[in-house]
Amino acid sequence: MPVPQFLKQPLPMYVIAEQYWDLKAFPTQYVFSLLALISDDRLERDKCRELSSAEGQEEWLSYCRRPKRTILEVLHDFHISASNLTIEVLFELFSTIKPRSFSIASSCLPGQGCKIELLVAIVKYQTKIKKPRLGLGSNWLKGLNVGDKVFGWIKKGVFKFPAANIPLILIGPGTGLAPFRNLIQERVALNIADKNILHLFFGCRYKDGDFHCRDELQMWQKNDKISLYCAFSRDQENKIYVQHKIVENKDKLHNLLINQGAYVFISGNSKNMPKNVKDAFVEHVLKGVENADSFMENMVNIGRFQTETW
Repeated sequence: MPVPQFLKQPLPMYVIAEQYWDLKAFPTQYVFSLLALISDDRLERDKCRELSSAEGQEEWLSYCRRPKRTILEVLHDFHISASNLTIEVLFELFSTIKPRSFSIASSCLPGQGCKIELLVAIVKYQTKIKKPRLGLGSNWLKGLNVGDKVFGWIKKGVFKFPAANIPLILIGPGTGLAPFRNLIQERVALNIADKNILHLFFGCRYKDGDFHCRDELQMWQKNDKISLYCAFSRDQENKIYVQHKIVENKDKLHNLLINQGAYVFISGNSKNMPKNVKDAFVEHVLKGVENADSFMENMVNIGRFQTETW
């Protein structure tokens, strides 16, 4: 592996640990194979060999992946082996901090190109490990003070939006709202936002807890700039998600797709939501359409059904 340019000069180990190594990364089986090679302790060495083997994959999953145990916590548990770490092994052991990508959640027009807004969820959750698991990038951003500098770069987005007169069905639960807020802000600034064109499906857990940009969205709805459909999954006994709102409005969406040539855009968590939304369109919105699966496949191929998920 070529040496990064900034590592070709002398640097304190503290700077490398703070700015280069991802100390919150979840260790791979390769990590345990390295620890086994340098370990002088028989019990730890045998355990590391087991966790790095094909036969020990299930135990590795239970020890590392499922509870989201970090590499520093592993080194603490295998502290005798870790005492033999060298600089060379450390660079093999620790992965580098990966860039974090966020959709820009604001248009350049209202701020005259001088401001960029991001919509970031603070990652903090509990596993069977007592100490909460914290997302590296989101919690670092949370800890910044006004005036601190953040270095980044802008890359081209995935979505390709059609002409402004073509209806858009925008599905953005949670922070998936970001690119659609960007689009709507721009069209509002250009005075071309229309509730018959912009159909936004937003979802979150609680209406009074994590309803992102609530005042802004409701103002746009009140001023007939958008049609807004909200799903609050935990505000009632039965969980309601964006796909349920799609089914609830299937006739309107059917007309938009079949008669008005609407485009569909999905943004958000990649786990279950995109598939559930797509299934809702095929099974309910396109119900009655001959070869609904083929119709959907064609929409994807020609860019009328686009996704940006993570």
